[in-house]
Amino acid sequence: MNFTKLLKNKYIILFAVAFAVRTAYIFFPSFDVYSKTFPVNYYSYEQISDGKTYVNLANGILEYGYPSKNGSLIMYGGYVYPFVVAMFLKFSMNLIPLFLFQAFISSLLCIMAAKVSVRIFKNEMSGLITGILWAFYYPAFFTIPRPLTEMVFTFLFFGGIFYILSVRHKRAEWLIYLISGIIFSIATLTRAVLFYVFIFMSVAYFIYFLVRKRKYEYRIIFALLGFFIIQFPWTYLGYVQTDKIVFASSGGGGNLAIGTNIPGKGEYSNKEIENMPDHPKNIVDKLSKENNWTNTQKDSAYTEIAKIQLRENFRDRPLSAVKLMIVQISRFWLNVPFSYKPGLGNIANTAITFVLLIFMIYGYIKGRNKNKAAADLLIILVILFSIPHSITVSLVRYSFPILPVVYIFSGYGIYTMMSRFGLTKRFGGEAEPNTSE
Repeated sequence: MNFTKLLKNKYIILFAVAFAVRTAYIFFPSFDVYSKTFPVNYYSYEQISDGKTYVNLANGILEYGYPSKNGSLIMYGGYVYPFVVAMFLKFSMNLIPLFLFQAFISSLLCIMAAKVSVRIFKNEMSGLITGILWAFYYPAFFTIPRPLTEMVFTFLFFGGIFYILSVRHKRAEWLIYLISGIIFSIATLTRAVLFYVFIFMSVAYFIYFLVRKRKYEYRIIFALLGFFIIQFPWTYLGYVQTDKIVFASSGGGGNLAIGTNIPGKGEYSNKEIENMPDHPKNIVDKLSKENNWTNTQKDSAYTEIAKIQLRENFRDRPLSAVKLMIVQISRFWLNVPFSYKPGLGNIANTAITFVLLIFMIYGYIKGRNKNKAAADLLIILVILFSIPHSITVSLVRYSFPILPVVYIFSGYGIYTMMSRFGLTKRFGGEAEPNTSE
């Protein structure tokens, strides 16, 4: 192996830089703008909030063989990530190896996103810009030194996109869709929101292929087959344990109920909530204490409240309902705060993300000339991923998984703009002609 040649490889350099800054973030907590409220703790017993939940589920796996608390199956937050955490807890309570693993796959995403960009737009420089955008997207660092699902989910989710756009089976193209469905299903068992996105995505892609007469629509059936091959065993396990059919995860009802509560402004942190007896959080907390509910029962109650609220919102207060949806989307994409004064970092992140979203639109418009089908299908995915977050509590980390897709367009948009002003020239030649259509 020629290591000199390897070290000159632009993608290897990109990966190395991304991994270096992420590793620095792990070992130098002072880089963490949230360090005062969410300190970087290296041991499993030091974790708080959702991180503590995943550690507890992982300990349940080590003791009982499945995510559990006191032997009872817990489907909160999906199944896959607790197993990932358990693999590292098996050897040590120190979570630094887990954090380094998350830094590694996050850095690997730089190369994957760059390669997908090159595949679609046939331009290496726009691909490198895409990789650089993800490499230095600072808010994505927040979840790396914590046992949270975002990095593993993002890697799996984008891995499905990377696979379907990069791999070719000339004699068995149906196999691409089957395997991609399996990958997306594993990702869904990490974050349940993908269940709804994938179903809507399958319908949208089927219609798209049908209208454009691409003769790919039947292959969506193989994607769905691969998806449910993975889903059904876990769904059956959940049914046996809880007597309910629950796909992917029992969590999420709380985010939906609170996110659609108009008086509470769709927030967790609102000083007025404590004095609102009809707020979903107060209702469920009270009933849970009185009836000693399990997490699954609490989530079911949240889900029922959310259904009632959604019906009443659009029936009785449609304008307020739409306004709240816009607020949640702004939180999802831009991390716009409404209940507290934003800091300098918050403002900078919002401004930069807004500019990159503008470049995404510009890159999509220009990129359709290179590969209409791939550009359309990816932008449909961005839209579909946004829709569920318009009716749920949205945090900045919830948008991480779709950002590599956004940056594919942003990177091409930035490259095109730079080219128009003569600031750069193409280098590396044209990529291979795209045959995905």
